[in-house]
Amino acid sequence: MSNNFRMYLGFSLLLTCSTPAFGKSVPVQNLKSNLQITLRIHDYVHIQPETLARAEAVSSEILHDAGVEVFWLNCDTALPVEKREPACARPLGRLDFVLNLVDRIQLLSPKLREIAMGLAMVPPDGSEGSLAYLSTRQATGVAHEYSTSLEIVLGLGAAHELGHLLLGEDAHTPSGLMKARWSNDELKHWSSGSLTFTSEQARRIQSNLLVREEEALKSPGEIQIAKATGTEH
Repeated sequence: MSNNFRMYLGFSLLLTCSTPAFGKSVPVQNLKSNLQITLRIHDYVHIQPETLARAEAVSSEILHDAGVEVFWLNCDTALPVEKREPACARPLGRLDFVLNLVDRIQLLSPKLREIAMGLAMVPPDGSEGSLAYLSTRQATGVAHEYSTSLEIVLGLGAAHELGHLLLGEDAHTPSGLMKARWSNDELKHWSSGSLTFTSEQARRIQSNLLVREEEALKSPGEIQIAKATGTEH
């Protein structure tokens, strides 16, 4: 693993989650709306499309309540390059992020514990990160063991890892979505607002995204990419 990145474990262990359907989390008030990002999904384990779509809905709801809209770009690795979405082959812009769905993230580094489910690659020098991973094996194990749906586990995990990329260093908090370990009760009531970004985090995310947006607008190439993917404001 390169020393140019600091690995942040999204969460180590999920205890339980019994909510079978999506609810409504609590939005943070007085935030700028319509900040948009693109998240490219590289699914190396071939999750069922319906499960992936529902997981994306969970993540989108959480980010929406923090004032951020997510444009999902599913870059199916099972398809030949020429048959994938054209935007998947374009260089990453400042408002583009990548989430790799893999079997085991422990294959990326021997330092990762077996119970680790996710990690985000955050540069330690304060520069911007854009890459995160989720272990579908660990997520599936948690979903089976605690009788919850895989889409909820994946959706919460994706939002957490994206939170690391949007917030930068020191993103973990004692409570909420960015807590290192979620409790039984927090997971059980995630849809009522127990697992969301705090007000301070939402404002920090928006501030960081505005910086990225301003930098992106300085590059004509990135503006063209934004138009092509529907992420231009």
